[in-house]
Amino acid sequence: MSGQKPTKNAIFMALVTVQLLFGINYVVSKDVVAAFPPLVWASARIIIASTLMLLMAVAMRRKHPVPDRHFFVPLIGYALLATVINQTCFLVGIKHTTSTNSAILNSLIPVFTLLIVVLRGQEILSRRMALGFVSALVGVLVLRRIEDFSLSNETFYGDLLTIINSLSYATFLALSKKFYEKHDPIWTTVWLFMYGSVGITIIAIPDWLTFTMPAMNTTLWAEAAFTIIGATLFTYFLNNWALAWAKSSHVAIFIYLQPVITSIIAWSWRGEQATWRSILSTMLIFMGLLMAISKHDNPDKRRADK
Repeated sequence: MSGQKPTKNAIFMALVTVQLLFGINYVVSKDVVAAFPPLVWASARIIIASTLMLLMAVAMRRKHPVPDRHFFVPLIGYALLATVINQTCFLVGIKHTTSTNSAILNSLIPVFTLLIVVLRGQEILSRRMALGFVSALVGVLVLRRIEDFSLSNETFYGDLLTIINSLSYATFLALSKKFYEKHDPIWTTVWLFMYGSVGITIIAIPDWLTFTMPAMNTTLWAEAAFTIIGATLFTYFLNNWALAWAKSSHVAIFIYLQPVITSIIAWSWRGEQATWRSILSTMLIFMGLLMAISKHDNPDKRRADK
C-alpha cells in the first residue's frame, strides 16, 4: 500500500474512534433490531454500506488494486471471517444466550488474536504486553459482571456461536494484516463488504421472504443511518486502515475500550451512576491498554508482524 506512514497519534485516534462508534452502536442497535429481524438488518446494512463505499471510491478516483487472484481470492476468506461468520454468529448467538454471556465471550477477541499472532510467529509476547492484556481483560470481566456468567444447556448454542464469532474476527485480524499493508484501504473495504453482503443475504433469505417493513419514525431512521454509516462503513474502513500500520494485537486490544465507552454513554445519556466497579474496571482497562501498546514492550526491536 502506497502512502506515507501516519503518526502514532493518528493510528491511536482512528482505533479509539472505531471503539467509540461501536460503543454507541451497542446502544443504538437495540432499537433497530427490535424493529427489524437481525439477519435482515445485517443483510440490508452491509448492502447499503458497500454501495456507499463503492460510490466513495469512484468519486475519489482511488486507484483500484491490480484485479488478479492475489487481490480477489484472499478477500473471499477475509469477508467470510470478518462479516459473514462474525455477524451472523453474533446476531444469532445473542438471541440464544444472555447479554452477560455474550459480552464476556466477545471479550475473547483480543485474547484469541494475541494467541494466533504469537503462535504464528508474527509477534513476540513480551512480559509487558502479557500483563497489559491480563489487566485489560480483568477490567472488562469486572465491568461485565463475570459473577453473573453461567453455562447451561439453555445457553450452550448461543454461547458456542458467540465463541465462534470471537474466534472468526480474531483470525481475520491476525491473518489479514499483510494483505492490508499492500492494498488501498477503501477498495479493500468495498470488496470486503460486497463479498460479505452476498454471504449474509444468502443466509438471510428465509427471513427476507417473510419480512414486512416496520413503521419508521425520525428516531428509527436516524439510528438506522448511524448503524450503516457510523458503525459499519466508518468502523470497518478505519479498522482496516489502522491494521495496515499497527500490530494485529494492538488493533485487537482496543476492543476493550468498547464497554468503557458504552458505560460512559449510559452515565451521560441514561443518567446511570458510576460505581466502584465501573471506576476500577476503567482504570484496569486503560492501564492494560497503555502497557500492551507501549513502545517499550519490544526494546530490542525484534520481529514485527509478518
